[in-house]
Amino acid sequence: MCIKNPILLATSNTHKKEEFQAMLAHTKYTIIGLDDIGYDQEIDEIHDSYKGNAMAKVEAVSLVYDGIIIADDSGFEVAAMDFQPGVYSARFKPEFSYSQKNQFILDTIKHETDRSCAFVCAIACLKDNMMWVTVNRAFGEVANEVVEGNGFGYDPIFVPLGYDQSFSLLDPSIKNKISHRALAIKALLDYLEETEKSV
Repeated sequence: MCIKNPILLATSNTHKKEEFQAMLAHTKYTIIGLDDIGYDQEIDEIHDSYKGNAMAKVEAVSLVYDGIIIADDSGFEVAAMDFQPGVYSARFKPEFSYSQKNQFILDTIKHETDRSCAFVCAIACLKDNMMWVTVNRAFGEVANEVVEGNGFGYDPIFVPLGYDQSFSLLDPSIKNKISHRALAIKALLDYLEETEKSV
């Protein structure tokens, strides 16, 4: 089966793959995941920056795949927690489920007046042996309660600026326009368009 304009997303996370597919659905590109190429090795996130982790994932997969490769590293930063969990968001409180992590954050800042927070997304792209990286943020406030809804990860406690519902309750079509990942993907698409013009 021939896939038109494939971009390999270096992830085994089904939710993330589906989110990328939804956000690129109306473009000429098709997102495929590591499962589509039979890649089942774990890629460790050992760097202390979003950029470093995204680039490391791309570099690891580039050893077995020649086309356009992208990878993202994202995190949730809470001002009242010194911007934790940040780059360690996926590894934060590993003994907890995400529901428990979210409740832990709410409990930690329950007496704080500053509930500002941000979702961060770095996307690294390797195309024609050139590495490109963007880092983008979506700002908001920590919700008052955990409501699971449609989201995943820290979505249930992130209320974006200008809205009164968390990412997990917002219509996915809205989230996919304003999220940290959506902003990073827009920058990625602009980059890919510019590189094609310069060929």
